[in-house]
Amino acid sequence: MRGNRGRASGMDLQVDLRIAELLSSRLCHDLVSPIGAVNNGMELMEEDPDPDMMGDAVRLISGSARQALAVVQFYRLAYGRAGHRVDADPGQLRQLAEGFAAPHKSTLVWRADDLGAAPDGSGKLLLNMIALGLEALPRGGELTAEVTAGDRPRVAVTAAGRDAGLRPESRAALSDDIDFEELTPRSVQGHFTWLLARRMGGKLETDVPEEGRVVMSVPIGSAA
Repeated sequence: MRGNRGRASGMDLQVDLRIAELLSSRLCHDLVSPIGAVNNGMELMEEDPDPDMMGDAVRLISGSARQALAVVQFYRLAYGRAGHRVDADPGQLRQLAEGFAAPHKSTLVWRADDLGAAPDGSGKLLLNMIALGLEALPRGGELTAEVTAGDRPRVAVTAAGRDAGLRPESRAALSDDIDFEELTPRSVQGHFTWLLARRMGGKLETDVPEEGRVVMSVPIGSAA
């Protein structure tokens, strides 16, 4: 299958289902580790009632539960309908993004307080660009989120760190013309973010100004 324009409704449905399946797989993948750790902590409490071990188990369960909650809350807005209503609350988005970035050994620099004045959907787009930016930081690093409102609105995320860079399959997914059967849970984030940008009349652009630094930006309303 090529592209996403001019398809019959049946093929549109196949593509939509394919993307939904892959996004669900990605969500489940990100939940496996913290939920598994919660289970390990509970087993530890059952097997060893020693007070010191109980304390370790409680800390493991508590930290892992917080991580799982952060993942669910982030993806609920990034992937779900609720994400269309978050532009007016930059503080909430910042909190969610910081919680999501922490397990990736990455810190967030927030320069997106103009979200309230940016076009509708900018917050949802930003969250997905943050998720894509974290993919570009395999060893962790610093993620800068920026939103500019006004006559030339723009959403941007910069990933900086050792070995920073988008995976080849993610770069290939930043296009209208792709083979949807070749999308995987590892590359679907790139294509979903691309689609969000296109829906807002923008185009996701990437640049590598220097080694260890990737800039992703969407000038909204600029796409041909």
